Amino acid sequence: DQNLVLLDEAIIYNTSHLLGFFSIFNADAIKDVKLYKGGIPASYGGRVSSVLDVRQKDGNSKDFQLTGGIGVISSRLAVEGPVFNDKGSFLVAGRTSYAHLFLKAAGEKNSAKFYDLNLKTNYEINKSNKLYLSGYFGRDDFNLDGGFDSSYGNLSGNLRWNHIFNDRLFSNVSLIYSKYDYDLLLDAFEFEWVASIYNYNIKYDLNYYVSDAFKLDFGTNAIYYDFDPGAISPTTETSPINPLQLEHKKAFETGLYVNAEHIS
Repeated sequence: DQNLVLLDEAIIYNTSHLLGFFSIFNADAIKDVKLYKGGIPASYGGRVSSVLDVRQKDGNSKDFQLTGGIGVISSRLAVEGPVFNDKGSFLVAGRTSYAHLFLKAAGEKNSAKFYDLNLKTNYEINKSNKLYLSGYFGRDDFNLDGGFDSSYGNLSGNLRWNHIFNDRLFSNVSLIYSKYDYDLLLDAFEFEWVASIYNYNIKYDLNYYVSDAFKLDFGTNAIYYDFDPGAISPTTETSPINPLQLEHKKAFETGLYVNAEHIS
């Protein structure tokens, strides 16, 4: 709760692949990154340390475009282009690693892999209204010789409606979903542990440009949290572990904000 990481407004709880060797943010799919280490705008709520706000590309609205790359550990591919008779665009970008295949070929029993997928599309209803739909899915899997298996992943989605009232007032309504879960399997102790966090968020943001030098941001949001601290279960009939489900924790957070920005 000291740091806030957002991908298209959805909360991200784990930002790394392969224990920190890769970021979950695919450069082929990222349009803008804002990092606040102080003077955090009111629209982000209360955070002690920092806010990282990452936004995905909308996709090329003029031409179809294909980008990618092949590396020693992983490869990536991104496709974008116009849709809906040029009234919208799309972006699909994915990455995957394959180092675990070389490890198995070399007789190594340990393995680690990851994959992720970025999606975004938009549709212009008319000059004053536009819809955006974006999503992300990523997962890591580890397997160590000796019976240690672990996996974790993020899943998020955002449906946003942008409305232009006039040349000074704009609004965005966002329906946001995010999930983080992890799974731990220990053969030596014959048990499996699973835990997760779910978020459901609705936001209404307005931007009013009083003048070229003065802007007001104001709005409201509500977040529903569903925490599953963990469930442990035996994996064999001889396991000494008894099944146990920790109590789910739920929370509801609401807020109103006003933020004034003056450019001298």
